[in-house]
Amino acid sequence: MGECQLIDTVDLKQKVKAHWEHEVCGSRNASASLPDRRDFYNQIDKTRYEQDYMIGEFAQFEQARGKKVLEIGLGTGADFSRWARAEAIAYGRDLTEASVRMVKERLALDDLTADVAVGDAENLKEFEDDFFDIYYSWGVLHHTPNPEKAFAEAYRVLKPGGTLKIMLYHYPSVSALLIWLLYGPLRLNMTGPRECYAKNVESIGTKIYTAKQAKEQLGKYFKKESITTRTYLGPGDLLNHNFSEKYRAAHWRLITALYPTWFIKHVVGHRFGTVLTITATK
Repeated sequence: MGECQLIDTVDLKQKVKAHWEHEVCGSRNASASLPDRRDFYNQIDKTRYEQDYMIGEFAQFEQARGKKVLEIGLGTGADFSRWARAEAIAYGRDLTEASVRMVKERLALDDLTADVAVGDAENLKEFEDDFFDIYYSWGVLHHTPNPEKAFAEAYRVLKPGGTLKIMLYHYPSVSALLIWLLYGPLRLNMTGPRECYAKNVESIGTKIYTAKQAKEQLGKYFKKESITTRTYLGPGDLLNHNFSEKYRAAHWRLITALYPTWFIKHVVGHRFGTVLTITATK
C-alpha cells in the first residue's frame, strides 16, 4: 500500500512538472515574439502586479535588504527579481528547468546575481537548518503532491524568528464555485468542488484550503499565535486574466462577456476570494 502511494506521488509530481515545463507560470502575459527581452519581462510584470495587486504589500520586498530570502516556485521571476533588486541575499528554487532558464536570463539582463537552480519544495536538502530569514512562495505549494512536507521543510530552513510568507488557493471562493458548476453539475458530474478544482485548474492535483485548514497544518510547525491569514479576490474570481488554451472555448468567452464583475467585487467581496495569504513566524 505504501509503495503504491509513493509511486502515485512520484507520478503526480512528474505530471505537475511537465505542466509547468510546457508553459512557465505567467509567461502568457507577454508575446514571446517581442524583439526586446526586457520588454517581454516588463509586460509580464505589468500584468502580474495589476492582477495580483496585493503582492507588493504582502511581500514587502524593500524590507529584505541584507536578509537571506528563499523563494520557492519562480515562474518568470517577477517577484524573485524584486528580492534581488532590494539587495536581499536571494535564493530561488523551481521544479522546472524552463523557469530557471527564464529567471537566469532576466537576472543577467538586469546585471543582478542570485542563487537560482532546479529544486523541490518537499526536499530542500541542499540547505542547512536555520538558514533563511524569509521563506516566500506565491501560489505554488498547493501544486506539490505533499504540501505538508513542504511546510515542514520551510520551517526547518528558516531561522528562529524567521518569517514564512506564502499564498495558497482559498476555499470557499468564487473561482471554486465557478469551476465546480462548470465541471460538476452542469456536466451531470456529482463530484465535489475540491475534486473538480484538482482536475481542472492548472496542473493536476491543485489543492484549495480554508483559512482554518491552512492554520491547522502550519500550526504543527510554526507558532500558532503568529499565523495570520487574509483573503482577496484574484484573477480567477474576476476573470480578468489571460486564459490558457484549455479555457478558450466558446462557452468560456460567453461566460467572460456576461460575467457580473461589479457584483463579485462589491457584493461578494474578498471573503470569497481565491487568494489566501499567510504569514507565520518560526
